[in-house]
Formats: sequence, C-alpha cells, structure tokens
Amino acid sequence: MAPSAPAPGPSAGASAVRERVTGGPVPLALHAEWQERFPWLVQGMTARGDAADRFDLSLFGTGATGPVMGRWEVLGARLGFRVLAHGRQVHGSTVRLHEVRSPGLHVAPATDGHVTARAGVLLTVSAADCVPIFLVDPERRAVAALHGGWRGIAAGILEAGLAVLGERLASSPADLHMHLGPAICGGCYEVGPEVHQALGLGTGLAAVSRPTPVDLRTVLVGRAVAAGVSPDRITRSELCTLCGDSPFFSHRGGDAERQVGFIGVRDP
Repeated sequence: MAPSAPAPGPSAGASAVRERVTGGPVPLALHAEWQERFPWLVQGMTARGDAADRFDLSLFGTGATGPVMGRWEVLGARLGFRVLAHGRQVHGSTVRLHEVRSPGLHVAPATDGHVTARAGVLLTVSAADCVPIFLVDPERRAVAALHGGWRGIAAGILEAGLAVLGERLASSPADLHMHLGPAICGGCYEVGPEVHQALGLGTGLAAVSRPTPVDLRTVLVGRAVAAGVSPDRITRSELCTLCGDSPFFSHRGGDAERQVGFIGVRDP
C-alpha cells in the first residue's frame, strides 16, 4: 500500500469548477478552463443520455456489446480520435504507458490508469461514482487518466500515475496540472471505518459502527500536494454523480451503466 497523506480541509488550495454539460448524440461534461488554457488538449467526461439512448459505455456491464461498441466509435469520432485506450478496471494501481498507433479501441487487462505523450491517443477510464483523475504536463504534452475508487486510491493509483509520468516521460509533479472530475461527493459517500483507515484518515473511527462520510477528491488533493503537485494547479469538479439533478450514472444510485472520463492530445 502506498504511504498515506494527511487529508486536507475542504479549501486545500484546489479550485472548484463546474463542468459545462452538453446534450446531443454524445452528451459531454467539459472543463471550460482547461479548454481555454490548453487548446491542443481534449478532456472531459461523458454524461447520461436521454431515454432513447442513455449512452452507456460499460464494456464489462450488462448492456449488449454491439450498441456499446457503437457508442465508443461515436465517441472517438465526436472527439476526433481514431485510437482509444481503456482497461479492465480492478480498483488497483497498475498504470500503463500507451504508444499505440493502430486505430481502434485498445483494452488492457487489469489496468486502472493510462499515460501517453503520443498525439492522437485518447486515454479513457470508466466511472459511476469513482473519481476520474486527469493529469497534464503542458511542456511535454504528456497526459494521464486514472480511475480513483477508494481501493485504488488506498493502493496508490495517483502515486503510480505520477511515477510513470516521471520515469517514462520525465514529468515531475511540479510540472503537472491535475483535475478531479465528477464523482460522488463527500456528503453522499458514507463508508465504514475500514475505508477511512485504508485511506489514512485515522484510527479513531474504528469504534464507530455506522457509516460516516469521506470525500475522495479531498483525499486526492492531499496526496497530490504531498507528492509535489502545486495546489494552484489543482481543480476539482463541483458536480456529484448522485445528488441533485445529476446528469451522470451513479452506482450508489442504482445504475448499472458507466460514463467515461477521457483525455488526449489532438493529432495535428
């Protein structure tokens, strides 16, 4: 297990942003600030569709394979990418570097994180309450997409992503911008003491039998800052996948479907 970092308070330097949610055949939630700052970057998250097509992108769910694969093709075309990287997510800390050139959807076994510096490769992670973690090194145009459920965070998925960026692409944490996308909020995410302990949030909750809240995005901010990411380069979504008028699928809300967080460098 990766060493835990102290959890920061709610205002730990990360700026709150509210993604712009678009409708249409490919419903998207887009980080407007990053769109303006990094015009060469494509980053965002799909959203729930309408009654006619809920736009489920789960490759390992209960949906029919044909329609799901068709949606992946539509997503790639909508974003301008012919090469897409995904993984069979196992809530672990394996992060893979992608240098593929051949068109299509490439699915890696037992993988919860993806890194690339190759233009034209779209990195993707599926989620339905877990945190999609996005990292960008603007100087090297290196990017990462990580899947942050509590088990993966406790296992060190963020630290593993930082390590691959550093060891393979020479990106230091100080070079990076990080965004924590739409996920279940701290108010909605009540878990047992074993989760708090695994995340390094103290042992005092061991005697508490009832579930208590934890904010995974706050935990990730603390870990990122402890690893050397500048707090003023971290943003976190205001959107919750469960509460309010959420435009997303939520596992805790009873949805079997999944949306996809994505990031990639445009191929000129």
